[in-house]
Amino acid sequence: MIIIFTGAITGTSDMQQQQVGKKELLFIDTSAWIALYDQDDAYHMDAVRFFTPDNLLMRRLIPVTTNFIFAEVYTYFCRNHSMAVTIGQSLKASKILKLLHVEEADEAKAWEIAQKYADKDFSYTDCTSFAVMRRLNCRKAFAFDTHFSQMGFEVLP
Repeated sequence: MIIIFTGAITGTSDMQQQQVGKKELLFIDTSAWIALYDQDDAYHMDAVRFFTPDNLLMRRLIPVTTNFIFAEVYTYFCRNHSMAVTIGQSLKASKILKLLHVEEADEAKAWEIAQKYADKDFSYTDCTSFAVMRRLNCRKAFAFDTHFSQMGFEVLP
């Protein structure tokens, strides 16, 4: 099982430390968490290769996710309670992952998005993710979900 790195990223040079202000947020979608933790997922190896401390540091990315994504990930894995709890503890203990709460204003924007895009099959959680990303001016998503690119975000890997 993958455990999300719980320590700070170490080994940064003075130059890298000076570039902290130039870091970008990377939104982590449910599809990416599932790919990371589910070895049977079609994107598992792509996710594991991409989501490393070295890669995040090199790209100067700060991973963020929301409590709505956390809920989806827990729900997906809860068929194995022990695994769901271990994953949840890993996400909550991470020193580099920012676990954000969807705000009331985000939900209002999410509902606007849900109503506006009748031709898309966005989930409500997708819509909250888009609203949070817009609020934070986050342009990149680690996802294996086409909805993020449909909304104009850069999808990694």
